[in-house]
Amino acid sequence: LTGGPGTGKTHTAARLLALLWALRSQPGALRVALAAPTGKAAARLKQSIDRELVKLAALPGVAELSQRLGPARTLHSLLGARPDTRRFARNAAQPLEVDVLLVDEASMIHLEMMAALLDALPPTARLILLGDKDQLASVEAGAVLGELCTGAEQGRYTPQTAQALQALCSDRIPQPFIDPAGPALLQRVVMLRKSHRFGGAIGQLAQAVNAGDAERAQALLQQTDDAAVRLLPVPQLLAPVFSPVLAPVAAPALVDLAVQGRDGAKGYAHYADLLRQGPTAEADWDAWAQRVLQAFDQCRVLCAVREGPWGVQALNEAIAARLDALGLLHGRGAWYAGRPVMVTRNDHDLGVLNGDVGIALPTGTQGLRGVFLQGQSLRSVSISRLADVQTAFAMTVHQSQGSEFDHTVLVLPERHAGLSRELIYTGITRARRFFTLACADMQTLHEGIQRVTHRASGLLSRIDKLPA
Repeated sequence: LTGGPGTGKTHTAARLLALLWALRSQPGALRVALAAPTGKAAARLKQSIDRELVKLAALPGVAELSQRLGPARTLHSLLGARPDTRRFARNAAQPLEVDVLLVDEASMIHLEMMAALLDALPPTARLILLGDKDQLASVEAGAVLGELCTGAEQGRYTPQTAQALQALCSDRIPQPFIDPAGPALLQRVVMLRKSHRFGGAIGQLAQAVNAGDAERAQALLQQTDDAAVRLLPVPQLLAPVFSPVLAPVAAPALVDLAVQGRDGAKGYAHYADLLRQGPTAEADWDAWAQRVLQAFDQCRVLCAVREGPWGVQALNEAIAARLDALGLLHGRGAWYAGRPVMVTRNDHDLGVLNGDVGIALPTGTQGLRGVFLQGQSLRSVSISRLADVQTAFAMTVHQSQGSEFDHTVLVLPERHAGLSRELIYTGITRARRFFTLACADMQTLHEGIQRVTHRASGLLSRIDKLPA
């Protein structure tokens, strides 16, 4: 089940689960599990499915399904990852005890992980994959979702598939999507095409990039009618400054944008203001911490690279320094109140996972602690135990997958081989309400949009040889 932001993937998936639950052979017999590649994506999946099931509560059995549905887990947790190995406790000999497995953010799943997942599924289980096939492929080998969805734009449903679907519901598949020679795999692929919340300039920009229309993308970025999309003027980005150790950091205009925001789009000053105010009383500490964490998630700077004046490291240093200079944070030293951090390695003992974002907050007698928002609850961890973290004012586009922010700032470096259409599209689609592109020059944008990533894993050719 593939589609862009707001096309209704989890909306549809929740209804699939409700239907499968209603059709189960006997009461309580269907074992349903939810999973995603990262902890953050898993938490979002669970929240989204729960929200959709509430809307279906009047239907028979949905209340029981909601009650029985456990928390969404990471794929590593689901499969029982063994420390310091690439092996899992769950496999063909010890399969998962599930009848239906729903996996979100499937574009992030690499070839080896997908093989392990399929190996661990019972032969009779149903697997539902959700994801945006046009996003960045996994960091490791393969582009599994992209290959599975090859040809999805054309539909290519056979007349038999079309007739079966029409018998189940009143809708007809439009004739252009019917192909008597449609491959067996595409009879199991659904592409959702209409976005219900991702319209306006951001949606149009994402569509233009996805279509490879660089001229249209540039025109949308340079328009001034819709504040949802803005281009940071190029001349302001051509004068990088230098840190005391002569390491290049980002241009002042870019740092100002990240801190102060623009046109109603929040910057990091918003969360820093809440942090500085502190809780009104000790009893209100949890509510205050949640507000700070939620305010921080309203904005994020996304980078294509880690090093150099356009990279994650330089921007993290520059943003912290600017907040410090404004008196909003005291960002000196390895740890300080308000330091946002991203976990870079799963730590099940601490209850934090790769991709989790938290903030160092003062807790009175316990000093600074790393605080993470997990669903509707807080997890507090001693900063001395948070070894595998990085400052998170800026992060790579890859690291942002599975997350969304009210205001996303995408930073593209000068001519770089790593820029691609998928990276730019993924950065744009992290934005809910506002998107700003900070770009060295328009040629960089044009070249990135024209560069499409191709991975030759051989997966599709092997699937094509399987019997229908």
